[in-house]
Amino acid sequence: MDGRDISRSDYQALAEFRYQIRRFLYFSEIAAHGEGLEPQQHQMILAIRASVEPEGPSIGNLADYLLIRHHSAVGLIDRLVNRGLVVRTPGTKDRREVRVNLTREGDDVLGRLSAQHRAELRESIPALITVLTSLLENDAQTNPISQ
Repeated sequence: MDGRDISRSDYQALAEFRYQIRRFLYFSEIAAHGEGLEPQQHQMILAIRASVEPEGPSIGNLADYLLIRHHSAVGLIDRLVNRGLVVRTPGTKDRREVRVNLTREGDDVLGRLSAQHRAELRESIPALITVLTSLLENDAQTNPISQ
């Protein structure tokens, strides 16, 4: 597929999609700053809380999940430890491995941010659904699946 296969309405829908994503990310940045966090710190505490690892995620797993380098994850965690939002604990199976968990304060901050994000998503999802539906319908019309 090259640019000639893309219609004007596709370009408009793609632009609107990127606008809606950026609008949500901007909201998220402002909300994080409102809690005294950088957006990456918010992403880190969300990743920690979302982890299904029983002992808490390892720093390496958090780095992989956030698509950042290990040393960048360490720096983020250092700042969150200094704020009292997370704690490091040694792994039970391998004491050299470091696990990360939220403190009560970290859980409270994340709870407030998550409630704000859920409310914002309730407002922005209809626009995202509309633009994604438009993109998918346009794609189905120009690139029908052959059977």
